[in-house]
Amino acid sequence: MVRFLHTADLHLDSPLRGLQRYEGAPTEQIRSAPRKAFQNLVQLALREQVQLVVIAGDIYDGDWQDHNTGLFFVRQISQLTNAGVYVIAINGNHDAARQMTRTLPLPRNPDGTEIMLSCDSAETRCLENIGVAIHGRSFADRAEEENLVTQYPAAEPGLFNIGVLHTSLTGSEGHNTYAPCRPIDLMDKQYHYWALGHIHQRGQHHDADDPLAAPIWFSGNIQGRHVRETGPKGCLIVDVDAKFTPRVRFEPLDVVRWQVAELDVSDLDSIDDIHQWYADWLDKNLNQAASRLLAHRINLFGRSVLHQRLHHDHEALQQGLRARAIDLGRGNAWLETVKLRTKPVVERDKTELLGPLGCVERFFESVHTNETLAEIKTELAALNQRLPVELIADPIEPMQLDQDQFLAELLAESEAFLKSQLLMQERQE
Repeated sequence: MVRFLHTADLHLDSPLRGLQRYEGAPTEQIRSAPRKAFQNLVQLALREQVQLVVIAGDIYDGDWQDHNTGLFFVRQISQLTNAGVYVIAINGNHDAARQMTRTLPLPRNPDGTEIMLSCDSAETRCLENIGVAIHGRSFADRAEEENLVTQYPAAEPGLFNIGVLHTSLTGSEGHNTYAPCRPIDLMDKQYHYWALGHIHQRGQHHDADDPLAAPIWFSGNIQGRHVRETGPKGCLIVDVDAKFTPRVRFEPLDVVRWQVAELDVSDLDSIDDIHQWYADWLDKNLNQAASRLLAHRINLFGRSVLHQRLHHDHEALQQGLRARAIDLGRGNAWLETVKLRTKPVVERDKTELLGPLGCVERFFESVHTNETLAEIKTELAALNQRLPVELIADPIEPMQLDQDQFLAELLAESEAFLKSQLLMQERQE
């Protein structure tokens, strides 16, 4: 019987883009999280007595700022190889072989072979003593646009065959299309298991009801890095029986757990109701996070009598909820932001709108069309080209002035804010 660990997308020392905008953000905890998650992985592998660790790309987030990133990886991997555990890894798009300008000698496997698979061509490593053959190829360049599977060797008879690939398969939202291929391309190789990397969401891409279908798995990343990477993150432990049937189970490794809390405020009458809901949500999710830092965002939506007040007092609400997080979280909760997607219960009769409020209403009514959005994009094209790359590539809130959805959301937020300010002023007068 063989037991191995499948992981990918470690992104060691991933830079913290965007978190600096939040005063009081636990930046050091989040910055160190990928390293701590990888330490958890190594300890899990030793505790579970796996014979092999397979890393399907993106060990690093990019070229190192200094050699400490590489030294950390060497120290962790040496714990595995010194304990007799094999490690086989490939480069992905973030740490493509020709992109890395700094290198360090890596520990060798118990049989003296190298850990990293070649970036020149697909190769096979036969680990006869544990009954496994591993096939894979590293990325040579960041943008690998070929179907690499066509180069993979035939399955080795009598051994449990694992294919290792960094790919987006036929494409995935939020990820560039690298090493494109179809699940059928993988199945045609007649391997027993495919260990994939690149997509940060854990999931299978085979017919689980077909006993003859080789499991095709993305392990996901080991640590969520921002609010777009929510839920438990970790690795897969795979147990293989004498008939080469793999049994897969997930093991969490993350030390920071990202979540998004959604609340429909349609039936709420007061801000106190939001605070009570949040206290209940926080209690439940802190228990589920099990001593991890719970980093989270709140989305409020629905038609509500609170609409105007929420937008007018947005900052006060946000800071009040953050105070709740500090009190109830006992150091294990951080509220990133509160997003408002609410609408008024009853829209005002546009014919009755006069003065500044009427101007705002008529202006936004005119811009909520596809034609006007196209005109706005044209006007913003020059500005979009001059935006700093940090704003465009921000993983949390990328500024996408050339995208219809981004512009529509930006206009909706601006409309709600302006109307709330003017309505509150009307009431005061």
